Order: sequence, then C-alpha cells, then structure tokens
Amino acid sequence: MNNGKKSVRLLEILTLCMILGGCGGSVRKETEDGILHIENGMAQPILKYSDISTDNQDSEILRFCVYVETDHDTDGDGMADLVKAFVQLPKSAAEGKYKAAAIYDPTPYAAGTVTGVETAFQLPYETEPFDMTKLYEPGKKREPAGSTDTLTAALAADSSQWIYTVPGSDTKGYFHSGNYDYFLVRGFAVIDACGIGTYGSEGFELCGTDLERDSHKAVVEWLAGNRRAFTDRTSNMEITADWCNHRIAMTGKSYGGTLPFEVATTGVEGLKTIIPVAGISNWYNYSNSQGVSITAFPHYTDFLSSYNAGASFLDDAWLVPDPAYSAWKYQERNDELQANGNYTKTWAARDYSRSFDRIRCSALIVEGLNDFNVTPTHSTEMYESFKKAGQNVKMILHQDGHNYLFGKMVGEILYEELVNQWLCHYLYETDNGIESFPEISVQSNLDGSYSFHDSFNDLPLVSFQPETADEKTVIHSGSFPDFVNTMKTVKREDYYRTFDHDHLAVYDLPVKEGTVISGTPEVHVRLSTEDTDQDNLMVTALLMDTAENGSAFQVFDLIDQDHTLIPHKTTGSYEIGEGHEKGSLTELVPSYTRGKMLTIGHMDLLDPEAEKSPTADTSWHTAEAGVYRDYRIVLFPTEYTLNKGHVLQLYLFAQDPWRSRNDDEKPDEYTDDKVDEVYSFQIDSSSVKVLLPIRE
Repeated sequence: MNNGKKSVRLLEILTLCMILGGCGGSVRKETEDGILHIENGMAQPILKYSDISTDNQDSEILRFCVYVETDHDTDGDGMADLVKAFVQLPKSAAEGKYKAAAIYDPTPYAAGTVTGVETAFQLPYETEPFDMTKLYEPGKKREPAGSTDTLTAALAADSSQWIYTVPGSDTKGYFHSGNYDYFLVRGFAVIDACGIGTYGSEGFELCGTDLERDSHKAVVEWLAGNRRAFTDRTSNMEITADWCNHRIAMTGKSYGGTLPFEVATTGVEGLKTIIPVAGISNWYNYSNSQGVSITAFPHYTDFLSSYNAGASFLDDAWLVPDPAYSAWKYQERNDELQANGNYTKTWAARDYSRSFDRIRCSALIVEGLNDFNVTPTHSTEMYESFKKAGQNVKMILHQDGHNYLFGKMVGEILYEELVNQWLCHYLYETDNGIESFPEISVQSNLDGSYSFHDSFNDLPLVSFQPETADEKTVIHSGSFPDFVNTMKTVKREDYYRTFDHDHLAVYDLPVKEGTVISGTPEVHVRLSTEDTDQDNLMVTALLMDTAENGSAFQVFDLIDQDHTLIPHKTTGSYEIGEGHEKGSLTELVPSYTRGKMLTIGHMDLLDPEAEKSPTADTSWHTAEAGVYRDYRIVLFPTEYTLNKGHVLQLYLFAQDPWRSRNDDEKPDEYTDDKVDEVYSFQIDSSSVKVLLPIRE
C-alpha cells in the first residue's frame, strides 16, 4: 500500500471539490444574512446562534415541536399514534427567504430515558401470550380543526415542550440538541424525533421492529410534504413543513445511527442520504453471534425498549407501566429466550440488511475500529447493502471507539466540512465533486494518518497456521469472580491475559511485521465437547497484538469500559458561527499497553455449522458428544497494521465475560434465565488456522 500516492489523490479530489463548489456550487449569490449561501461547495454561516433557552421572538433560530401522525395504534387507544418532533429552524426559512433542507437525528434517548428500568418494569409482566398482530391495527386519523403556518406556530410555541427535566432524573430533555449547531447556523434545519413510545410521543416503544422504523419514516414523510402533523396532541391544528425543500438527511450515533439505515431500506421519498455513526444494521448480530447470545441475557430488545419507553406509563412519575405494554414485553422476552442465541423469525424481522433492494439514497458511513459496542460488522454490512443497491456509498473507519468524529480531521479535511460538502451535494444539489471522495477512508493504528481505498472487505483470505505440536488442548469455562468490579478497573486485554492455561489457549501466528489486515478474519478449528446436554455455550476467538519481547508499546486504545474513551488532545479550534463558542479541534493520543485486541468473534459450541447471519429457516446442528467437528468463527472486520517487532497471537477460550451472562450484573428480575454453564472443550491444535484478508 502506497499511502503517499493515496494522500496525493485525496488532495486532488479535495481541490476539485473546492474548485467546483467555488465556480458553480452556489445556490444563491446573495450574501445577505439569513439567505442560504454556498461557497466553495459548502454552506456558509448565515445567522447568529442563540441557545434553546432563547425566546423565539428574540432569536434568528425558531424552535418548536410538532406531532407527526403515524398509521398504527400500537397502544390500543383507538387513535393513530403521534410522534413528537423537536424542530430547530433558521427563522429566515420560515419567513420564506429560502427553502431549508432537513437534518434528522432519530436518537430515541434524546427525549428522556427511564432510570431504574429494572424496577420500573418488574417481572412477571403478564402470563398470557400477547397477540403481536394487535400492534398493526390502524388507528383512527384525526380531522384537522384548522391549520397554521410555521412562523405563527413557532412564535406561539411553549418552550416547556423542549426545555424540561426528565422524570426520575436530573437529565435534561434533548440533551444533544447542540450536536448540529454547526449546520444549523449554515442554513440547515435540525430535527430530533425519538419515535413511538418515547417520552412526549404516543404508542409503545418497540425496539428494532418495523413499527418503530415506520414511525421515523413518518417524520421523513412529513418533512417531504407527504404526511400530516399537528402543533400539539389535542387541538388538531395542522402544520406543514412549509419551510422545507423536501430533501432530508438522517444521521445519529448508535441507536440514532441504526434507524437511518432502517428507514433507508423503505425507499421513502425525500430521504436523499444517511450518515449513520456506529449504527446497527442487524439486531441479531448486535445481540448474538453465530448461534450464541452475546449480551447479559439472551433477550435484549425488550430491555432496551423499556429504557426508552417514557410514553408507556400510567403516572407522571413513571412508576406504573401500561399493562398492555408489559404484556408485549413479556411476549418479546419469551420469544428471544426461546431463540437463545439462534437466528429465528424474531431476529430475522430485525435484520434490515435483508431489504437492501429498496434503498434509494446515498450513505456516508462512520465507524470506529475500536468500537467494541456496535462493532464494524454493522457498518460493513450497511456498506455492502448500499453497494448491492447500486447507491453511492462512502465509509470512514477511524481509530476512536463508540464515538462521533466532530472536531477531528479526516486526512486533510475537518469532519464537519466533509459532511457539509456531502449534505450540500445531496440536499441542495450542489455540484461540488464530493461524490468522487474516496470510497473508503481508514485511519492507521500506527500513526493516525489516513489511507484511502476503492473498496473494503473484498480481499482474498490468506491462511496462517501456528507452529505448534500435534496435541489436544482442553479449555474450561471460567467463573470470573467479582467480574463487574474488575471490569471497571482493568483493561479488557489485560483481563484476558490473566487467564490460566485451563481457560485459554494462545497460538503465535507467522504473520510478517508490516502486514496490513483489512477485512473480516476467520478462525478455523476442530473442537470436541462432552457437554452436549446444555445450550448457549460460547467459544471465543480473538486476535491479539503483542510486542515480541513482551514489553509495552503505544497504540490507540480504550481506557474505559464504555467503548468510548481513547485519550485525545486539543490542537486548535474552528468556527461554528457567530454567537457560538468555537469548536475544539482534537486528535487521538496513543497510550501504552502490553496487548492490543484487534478483533474478536464468538459462536455456539453446540452448533458447529452456525453462520454469521443465517436465514430464518436454517436448522440447528447439534454437536455430537466426544466427536471432533469443524468450526468457522467469523471475527468482526478491521484494518490493522502489524508493527515492527510485533507478534500476532490467536486466543481461544470459552465464554467472554464482557459478552456472556453473569449473575453479578444481571437484574434480580432475570434470575430465572439460564446463567453461564460449566463446560469444557478440546482443541485439535493441529487444525488451527487463521484466515486473514491481507492488503498489499
């Protein structure tokens, strides 16, 4: 790989972007304040910023809420559910000076999460099966009592609708409303809507379902002029997005990066691009891996639904949940418990990568190579979905964890400026050349520089077999005493490295220094177990980078256990806009370690033929007691360069304490779930092979 040539290419492309933007990219030539102005391919500041506490009368930014009507009555009250949307809009767009494009963040957490979720939804919820078809019953649509324009509605808006304290906590609503201030002062509208069942909206929070997805699709339809919304939940006063140019982008991080992909797979009119940051493409692959559960319990979406279910209580203090919602949670929980890590119809319905053929928009996908929460598996699957759909897609793989890229450089360009050009092209139809930006941008684990590729995850796999004796190694599951407290103080890699020989097999791989691993590695091995009378037994494989002499070395590494924090330093500042404090330019800082995990994967010991993402009708293949079977463990994608004097090692062990179920971290109401079993397996060490995608 010639990074020098790639960097030159990027500079040429960026120069072209600027030339095109400067010569022909401006939508309007006016420089008057409040008029959209695009120069050098980017939107320029057009208004003075004021924060969300400023009265609309005194601000160049209007803030107000609308309630978008969906098609379904999930809470069974007879009326179609309403979804609350918080709008931040340049006043000049409401005044008719130009039509604004919309940036829509669907993060469900924004309206307010349910603290003490374990006690708020005590088990047992219900004891009778819940009829899922009830959720799809159409609700009665409202007859408008009248209509109002945006400017009139905004000037009469009640700020308590977006300035409030979340019940049961000291958290403020719409806590991340400032994430897109850079774009707001440049003439974009910013919308936050958290979906059905969240605080301020109606209906049930139904994590990962098509009903949740479609409630966000409804917001896009309102912005595109194709759906009804009201100024509040009772007056039936209709309001349209009369300020919008009907071109919408969806973006957000984590759950907020998941929903843009889901909505994109509907092909909804008006959605022109998505920018998912660390989003989930497939809820099965987030909660499970090759037939085994990788969360604290084998049901997950009912728990996450509860966390965001602010609309599902009968009282103001969020103490008494709606019994119908509890019944749904009971059914959802049981369906996923019965799946117990297997890919069933429950999970297939939450696998949106299957609907790639309906995608009609572009995507700029952002993912951290050190994100062990929503791993690069998901961004890669999104990328491949857009490729199969024939849509323009770019992907940025950086060295941070589960995090945004705000205030960081991607090669020679500030991330916000890159996104600015991307949005101007797709939302304001600016001819700025950004569609020619390199398809894949990857930040180096060695020095933080970026290289650029034309594709990802399409390299042939090269087989590496460790030099080891032809012997059988027995691995036992572990008890991991006091794991919850340990994980707060010990790095993940250091914890793995303390395993004794009964719990861990380590193999040195003959991979040359300077080798660039780029794509999805696989581990092939023959295993045997006598413990076939149990279920959901995990086999874990990971690749570990170590220095040849065992000494410490520097690498971009997580220093917390929340998948987010890599040390960084402030290197400067950049302008956000008049009235707004400057943004901080930051860069990542490598820290010292004696072992760095590149990638990891898990699969079910009792299902040797489990696939990474099988179809819903795949049968379950039970391992036979005492019989060696072939296993193919798929690790999550990565790009990693092996430094000089380093050794790449394969670790094989049983359950991963960071992923498997542990009594210490499990809420009391889940004690009827199975806990980690005691089991063992034998490794045929002569069979061990690691298949690596090597970039030349």
